[in-house]
Order: sequence, then C-alpha cells, then structure tokens
Amino acid sequence: MKRNLCHRLLALALIAVPGMGQSVQPQRDLNITPVAGGFLVENDSEHGARGMWCAAGRHAQTIGATSPKQRIYVAEARTPGLGQRNAVAFTLDPSGLATQPAFLVGASFRQTGSSMSVQHALSICHALRGAGR
Repeated sequence: MKRNLCHRLLALALIAVPGMGQSVQPQRDLNITPVAGGFLVENDSEHGARGMWCAAGRHAQTIGATSPKQRIYVAEARTPGLGQRNAVAFTLDPSGLATQPAFLVGASFRQTGSSMSVQHALSICHALRGAGR
C-alpha cells in the first residue's frame, strides 16, 4: 500500500514539474509599434499594466537603453476609466514632459510623464514569471 502511494505521488510530481518551469513572456504576446519619438505597447489584457511596463522595459533594452537606470516615460496618458484597451505610448526622451515616478503601476498610464527605470520595469517581468502565470 505504501509503495503504491509513493508511486502515485512520484507520478504526480513528474507531471507537475514541466509546468513549474514555464515563464510568462508578456512582451512576446504584445504588439510594439515604433512611432515618432518612442513606441506604442498594445494593451495586455492578461497581465494589465504590469505586462505593459514589462514589455516597455524589454523593448527599451532592444532599442538602446543600456543603463538599468535609464527611465521609460509615458508619452501620452490614457483617459481614466475601466476597461481601457488602447495602446500606451512610451518614450525614452523626457523632453517636454512633466516627469514623475510611477508609484501605482495601474494608475501610471493616466499621467503623461509617469516613469520608471528600465531595471524596475524588468523586475516586473521577473515578478510576473515568479507568479507562475
């Protein structure tokens, strides 16, 4: 009886292991479109603002943000409201923006000039992977 139970537990563990190693890659599922002065990240309905900041951080790296302290800025604010589905415009150039740190990730898209470092945005990617989503 004990042996049969051990075999069942081992089989369940082996089945569960492949799923545990999977990581979330929200930026791979999102469309990123270059625009004058920056880029658009489409809405991430699965991961919300965190997925969009993650995508912005990864894209910023690919377009030349070599310093982890480089900041990413919201170039155009969204209109407040539930169910916002429009893309968010980001830029690496703070010229002409009233910049401020993004304290509440979900509300950060409502204020032009909200920003976070590339390092912070990438840490959100790691948090998403750690959540097992």
